[in-house]
Amino acid sequence: MVLRFQASRALLPLTPSSFLKFCPSSIQLGFTSISSSPTKSFTIMAASDHYTFGRYKIDPKEVFYCTTLSYAMVNLRPLLPGHVLVCPKREVQRFADLTADETCDLWLAAQRVGQKLELYHKASSLTFAIQDGPQAGQTVPHVHIHVLPRKGGDFEKNDEIYDALDEKEKELKQHLDLDKERKDRNMEEMAEEADQYRKLLL
Repeated sequence: MVLRFQASRALLPLTPSSFLKFCPSSIQLGFTSISSSPTKSFTIMAASDHYTFGRYKIDPKEVFYCTTLSYAMVNLRPLLPGHVLVCPKREVQRFADLTADETCDLWLAAQRVGQKLELYHKASSLTFAIQDGPQAGQTVPHVHIHVLPRKGGDFEKNDEIYDALDEKEKELKQHLDLDKERKDRNMEEMAEEADQYRKLLL
């Protein structure tokens, strides 16, 4: 199963209040006032020696946003400027295996990250994509949402982005498995990008 979502400013964004009616009470408890401060349940960066992405360890320098159940990290090989991943903290292979709390938290985190990165990169739309299972292109068995700020003309045909995502997933797994030296993005570049995004979400 592949989950794909396109967002545009022409459409009304999903608000926390409309989304929360489907969320369990444990998620809603973090929202003391939906109208005044819908992001109270989010925290920026929990202390951790590392994060996990499947069986791989992710350096905290690559992580720029964190909630109680989810985290967002910069991408080793981004397709477009601002292409990041949002993942549940718990290692979960398939989307259907997420708890209701994790599902709500993951999408609210992706929404918040997407809004900030769309503005930061002066984009006009967003693509949210999940490759759910190996036949859908998932190469790392850990649920993750690709968040990509979009601009007119960034792909000649809009749906080409999904083929490109499949290729990047394969490259990412090959890199992680072989542990080769990073050629296109080193840790310093990724840490600098994460630091820029971290400031957006303070």
